[in-house]
Amino acid sequence: MSQANRRKISVARSILAAFWYSKNIDMKQLKNHPYLQLLSNDRSNATFRSTLSRLFKAGKLKKERDTILLTEKGRPDSLLAYIDAESSLYRTNFFQKWDNAWRIVIFDIPEKKRPYRDYLRKILKRVGFKEMQRSIWVNPYPVPSFLSEILYAVEIKPYIRFITTDSLHNDDDFKKIFNL
Repeated sequence: MSQANRRKISVARSILAAFWYSKNIDMKQLKNHPYLQLLSNDRSNATFRSTLSRLFKAGKLKKERDTILLTEKGRPDSLLAYIDAESSLYRTNFFQKWDNAWRIVIFDIPEKKRPYRDYLRKILKRVGFKEMQRSIWVNPYPVPSFLSEILYAVEIKPYIRFITTDSLHNDDDFKKIFNL
């Protein structure tokens, strides 16, 4: 995917995504991490330093010797930033060969967790799922690993079912939608 076609994310989200991906990291590795290099709008030293300072003050990161660590407080934002970064880099491969299996995500996320529900729908669309019904989504191709991260996130895991099946009756309409 060309640089122009990638969706940009903030420096703060790029930093948090790098921490979810790498767990702990030193300053040089962080500044050169692909998420910051490929996805951030502004990579100036001043922006990087001030963003890092805000993340420390917010308690999302902490420093131990020469290593910067993600805190428990930073974990939820880091996971969402990671999924955002990965989905920004992810591009549905239209040349994938169908393995005759359907991937189905069914969810009933309560209203009090609406932001998670809305976010899940956004990510499902981004990776190529199609809506079968309001909370039932279908895709014929294997799902990227970052999608598994959100499907099994503690906050919504009890409300989601992920099914892989080689039998979906009356699937001609979906075969047509996915050009199979």
